[in-house]
Amino acid sequence: MKNSRIKIAVLDDYQNIALKMADWSSIPGNPEIQVFNDHLSEGEALVKRLLPFTIVCIMRERTQMSATLLD
Repeated sequence: MKNSRIKIAVLDDYQNIALKMADWSSIPGNPEIQVFNDHLSEGEALVKRLLPFTIVCIMRERTQMSATLLD
């Protein structure tokens, strides 16, 4: 298995503060972090956005994480 870099998606950071408010450097493996300032509510578009990520960080309650989405 190929050792790949962890990818983290930070959702709904409309104030663009997520990278300033936490010590992301403490996560081992130098993860790739992508912050999304916009909000997607349409299921298929959200699935496409999140598919490449290993970890999803939810900043606010805007994005609903349903069992279907997580599957």
